[in-house]
Amino acid sequence: MDDQREYDPLRPQQVLRSIHNRHSSFVRFINTTRHSVSVYWIDYEGNKVCYRTLGCNDYLDINTFVTHPWIFVDRETRDRFRGNGQTVYFPEPWQLKYRGMRRSELPSRIERTTVRITLPMYTLRDLCLREVKRRLRYDEYAYQLEIPWNLQRELHDMHPRKPSVGDVSNDSQPS
Repeated sequence: MDDQREYDPLRPQQVLRSIHNRHSSFVRFINTTRHSVSVYWIDYEGNKVCYRTLGCNDYLDINTFVTHPWIFVDRETRDRFRGNGQTVYFPEPWQLKYRGMRRSELPSRIERTTVRITLPMYTLRDLCLREVKRRLRYDEYAYQLEIPWNLQRELHDMHPRKPSVGDVSNDSQPS
């Protein structure tokens, strides 16, 4: 049997969503980046629900559940960041860290699981495109660069979005 599966349009696609709320988890999301990062819970229908945007070193305490996925998105670029190294963070049950401890060793209060929000690992190509995008004054200027069309298109469509040339007067030269 071949391990590679072909795309079947009739097969239902897996959707990222919360499933149930049986096993509690108590987490503290900490933004360890210099970016503003929006913390999203993925609800039962697969919709993103923004809980809060965290600045550098800000944190958010959340009481959540084991089957509830969380994602972290740069507010400006819309890049997905990582939570404890994962692109989608699923909380662990709160009891897990206390497994195997004697009653006398248990803390008087349940401790939150720390989830460090970090940058994704960018390729050299991604870093270069981000830097070129940062230097463009308008998205349309991407098409004036002497680079392959697919890169022009990617730069044009990248976040953060920049105004159209027609939206601002007295500025006709590319940066």
